[in-house]
Amino acid sequence: MNERSTVAASKDQVSCEVAGEAAILNLKNGAYYDLNPVGARIWKLIQEPRTFGELRDMLLEEYDVEPARLEADMRDLLDDLAELKLVEITE
Repeated sequence: MNERSTVAASKDQVSCEVAGEAAILNLKNGAYYDLNPVGARIWKLIQEPRTFGELRDMLLEEYDVEPARLEADMRDLLDDLAELKLVEITE
């Protein structure tokens, strides 16, 4: 995944917000994922396709975090979501 990779929520899922967090269910395979408030913010942003770079820049404006730490955490989360087929990442 690089700065220009496009990230979007899968069409085969449903999600809801619960107390500032997000719960996501893959409708095809039953995979369930729970997101903390920062993860829920990322989830909300990728309801329409965005590049990894756009996501990073938006989050850097909202949160006081080191860019390298944010990128690493974003990659971990997006890789997990992609493995569960909850997001689609295109290079």
